[in-house]
Amino acid sequence: MMVRPASAFRSFVLVCSFCSSALAQAAGSSASAGTAPAAASAAAPPEAADSTPEVTPTSAKAEPDASAAERARSSFQLGMEAYRQNRFRAAIEHFKEADRLAPSARLSFNIALAYERMNDGPNALAAYRDYLRRSPKAENAVTTSVRIAELELQLQKSGVQQLTILSTPPGALILLDDVSRGVTPWTGEIAPGAHRLTLRARGYEDSAHTFDMSARHAMDLSYELRPVVSPPPGAVATASSAGSVMVASSAVAPYESLPDVADEPRGVRWWTWTGLSTSAGLLIGAGVLELTRRGLEDEAGDKTKGGQTDGYRKWQAMDDRKVAARVLLGIGAAVGVLSGVSLYLDLGTARSESTDIGLACTGGDCQLVARETW
Repeated sequence: MMVRPASAFRSFVLVCSFCSSALAQAAGSSASAGTAPAAASAAAPPEAADSTPEVTPTSAKAEPDASAAERARSSFQLGMEAYRQNRFRAAIEHFKEADRLAPSARLSFNIALAYERMNDGPNALAAYRDYLRRSPKAENAVTTSVRIAELELQLQKSGVQQLTILSTPPGALILLDDVSRGVTPWTGEIAPGAHRLTLRARGYEDSAHTFDMSARHAMDLSYELRPVVSPPPGAVATASSAGSVMVASSAVAPYESLPDVADEPRGVRWWTWTGLSTSAGLLIGAGVLELTRRGLEDEAGDKTKGGQTDGYRKWQAMDDRKVAARVLLGIGAAVGVLSGVSLYLDLGTARSESTDIGLACTGGDCQLVARETW
C-alpha cells in the first residue's frame, strides 16, 4: 500500500493544524484553545475523529511557560511557511525547534514528510518510527506503518537496516561492535546479523548485550542502566562470589607497608636441586664402574678363560674403569658438598633465626626455657 501525494499532503495539513492547537494550549490562551479544535476539524479528512493534539513531554518538567510556547508557535509557523515554499531543510529545523520548546509527537510526522520530500529515506524512516513510538495510537497509525514498511524494504535492498538504541537515562556512550557510535538516543543503519553492544555512563554499570539485526525490519533496543552502588564512607567494598557487594568493617585497618623481599622465605632454590641431582648421578655412575671393574678383575684372575692377550685387554679395561670411577667419585663428592652448603643456606633463610631464652618461676620452682623456631 502506497501513500499517495494528495493523501500525504492532507495528513500533513491535519498534523500541522493539530500542532498549532497544541502550541496554543501550551501558551495558556483560552481563546486559541477554544477555536483550535474546530479549525483542526475543518482541515481534517472525513476519517479523522480525534482533533485533540497529544503532547508528549520528553522529560519530567512542568508545562512550558507562555514565552516558550510563544516561541514554539513562531517556530512552527516558520516551519509551515518554509514547507509550502519547498524549503524543506529549513522547515525541518523550525519543526525541531518547536518540538524542543513544546514537545508534540505530530511534529515528528511533519519532519518525516519533509525528509521524504527531500528523498532522504533513512531520516524519513527514523522520524516516522519516532512518531509512532511517541504516539502509538495516532489516527493515521495504519498508513504510517505501511509507509514505514516500504522504507524498510528500500533499506533492505541496500544491504542495511535501521537500528534505534535508547537508554534510561539518556546520554549513554554507545559502543557497537567495539566502535563508538555516539550517545543515546541514537538511530543509524547497520548490516544485518549478530552484533555486540555496550552502553557506558558515568555513575552507572556497563551494560553489555548481543543481538541479531533483522534484515527486513527496523529495530528498537531500549535498556535501563543500573547505578553503581557506592559503599558508605570508611568502609572497604569487596566483591563476593555471588556478585553482591560486601562491606568490610571500618575497624579493620589495612596493611600500611609491605615486607622486605629479603625477609620473605625463599625455600630451596633450583640450583640446589640441580646440584644434588648431579651429585647423586655421578656417585651412582662411579658405583656402577666400580662393580664392572671388579667383574673384569675376577675374569682376568681366572687363567682358564682366554689367553695371555685376552687377559691383558681385561686388565687394561679394568684399569680404565678404575680411573673413571675415581674421577666420577671425586666430582660427585665435590658437587655434593657444594649442594649441601647451598641447601643449608636455603633452609637457613626460610627459618626464623630468633632464639628465645627465658627463666620461668612458679611456686618457688624455676625453669630455664629455650625455644628455637625452624
